[in-house]
Parts: sequence; C-alpha cells; structure tokens
Amino acid sequence: MKTLKEINIKTNTPYKILIGENLLQYSGEYVKKLTCAKKVLIVTDDIVHNLYAHVVSKSLRDAGFKVFYFIFNHGEQSKNLKNVEKVYSSLIENEFTRQDLIIALGGGVSGDLAGFAAATYMRGIDYIQIPTTLLSQIDSSIGGKTGVNLMQGKNLVGAFFQPRLVLVDIATLNTLSDEIISDGMAEAIKYALIKSPSLFYKIKNSELKDIIFELVVECIKIKKEIIQKDEKELGKRKLLNFGHTLGHAIENFYNYSRYSHGQAVAIGMASIVKSCEKLLLTKKGTYCELISVLEKYNLPYEIDCNIDDLVSISKTDKKASDQCLDIILIESIGKSYVKRIHKDDFKKYIGG
Repeated sequence: MKTLKEINIKTNTPYKILIGENLLQYSGEYVKKLTCAKKVLIVTDDIVHNLYAHVVSKSLRDAGFKVFYFIFNHGEQSKNLKNVEKVYSSLIENEFTRQDLIIALGGGVSGDLAGFAAATYMRGIDYIQIPTTLLSQIDSSIGGKTGVNLMQGKNLVGAFFQPRLVLVDIATLNTLSDEIISDGMAEAIKYALIKSPSLFYKIKNSELKDIIFELVVECIKIKKEIIQKDEKELGKRKLLNFGHTLGHAIENFYNYSRYSHGQAVAIGMASIVKSCEKLLLTKKGTYCELISVLEKYNLPYEIDCNIDDLVSISKTDKKASDQCLDIILIESIGKSYVKRIHKDDFKKYIGG
C-alpha cells in the first residue's frame, strides 16, 4: 500500500478519514477496529456492486462479519424515500439491531441514501462511508449531510448524521469515465473558489493525474476546517453551497436527467460569478478565469431554459428562510461570503 493519509474530523461525533490506494481490500480490518457489529449491510448501486462489492465483502467476511446487500439502480432518481423504505425492510428482514452497521459503497447517491437510512433506522445505527467517485471522496461523504429528494426539490428530507469512518481509496478513480471525473472536479473548483487561490491555479495549470492525491487531501482539509466550525450549517458551512442553489434548481427542472450534479453546480457558479462581475461585487476577470477551468474539464457554464422557472424552484430551497435566501458570492478567487437576499432578488444574481 502506498502512503496512507489520516485526517481527523472533530465534530460532535469525531471520526477519521483515511486516504490511500487499494484500501478496499483492507476495509474489513479498518471496520473491525471500530465496531462490535456482527452484521453489515452494504448499500450500493448496480454499477459499483459489479466493480467493488466482491472486494469489500470478502474483506468484511474475512474479518468475521456477516454481509448483506441493498443494491439500487444507479442515478439521482434512486435517491428517494421509496428506496429508503426498502433499505429499512432489508435491515428488518435480516434482523439488524442498533449494534450492527451500514456501509455506503459508491458515489453521493449511495452515501446520502445509506446515511439517511442509518440516521433514522431505530433512531440511529452506525454507518461507514466508502466513496468511489471523486465527487463523493472530496465532498458528499464528509460532514454528515444525509438525505433524499422529493418531487418538489433536492435533499428536502434528511439529517445531519456523522459516519464512524470514511475510507477514501484513490485507486477507485481509475475506473471512472472522464465525465464522472469532471463531475467531481466541479466540486474541487468550488473549494478553490471559496477558499484557496493556490488550489485554483493548481487545477488550472496541472494535469489531474499529477495532482490527484494532493487535490483530494486539500479539498477534504478545506471541508474539515469549515464543518468543524459549523457542523449544522448555521453560518460558515453555507459557503460550501456556492453554485448549489441554482445548481439544485437546474437538476430538479430537468428531473435529474439532463445535467449531473457537478454540471449543474458548474453552471450555477458561472452564472453567479458572471452576474456579480456586472454588479461590481466580484473582481473583474474572475469569470474568464473560471470559464478557462470549466472548459478544461468539459463542464458547462450556460443554460438555455427560462430563468424564471429556475427562480421559482429555488424558492423551495432548503436554505431558504421565510422570504429570504442565503446565497454565496465571491469577491475574488479564494474569498467568499454569505449574503442574505429576498427571494425575489435572486434573479439578478444569476443572470436575470
């Protein structure tokens, strides 16, 4: 095994993030150190199941665990209450108790679905994140946000529930398509824009294969710094939503089929930066810098749908409060802040 990096997250429920290569084959050993569980339910999608479930389950069985699966169809459409209920049924049918364990194996959908089921089954059962996409490794597996989508919007039902461990196996990124890598890079670009000029220019000027390990570590460190100060998203953690209010509206508008999460966030970030340059709220030239990086990773930055439809959807965003909406703006690359606006004013910040 190559260098193993350990990052400690000091939230109300502290946990470790382990980052390295070929960690999946040792997953049983890491899990055994944390739990007295006898049973493990692996929640994963059909694609990841075929790629990695046999490696993880073998390691778990070798460590003495009895392993069960809940396998769902890949895609954002599967992140719903119907599948949460199916996870509950699987847990009940196999007589899982509070002492047992759920493992989320896969991307953000697996993590959100498994995490929410863990948070609510018997009022809480331990779970572990084993993220296998770039987006989930640097973002969604960390910080305890779990949840599912409703017809009216994304992640409207959920809970803050921290995992016991996050195992980040960089080797799993080798099986991802360029499109899915780009999806994750949208979140990496977000981290750079809100907190780190050095990361932004590293992304802009380097080949990803040369910086992938340090990029994952740096993104996780940025998120760690933020969530340790604001675990429940009452203040500074909102910075992590840069580009997301519009991005979630785009995903919802197209029924989670036309744009991936990262693509929608890329459009959201670009729209806000472009508009805020015109409003003299963002340093001139920032938009051009951002577009150069988005183009490098084949991420979209324009959309042709009716902006009023997106504004209407955004009014149901979970970050909305009464008639107000918290949006994230950047003064310049690496310098961001939260701004509370009236919902009706959102349009001018996204190009309306």
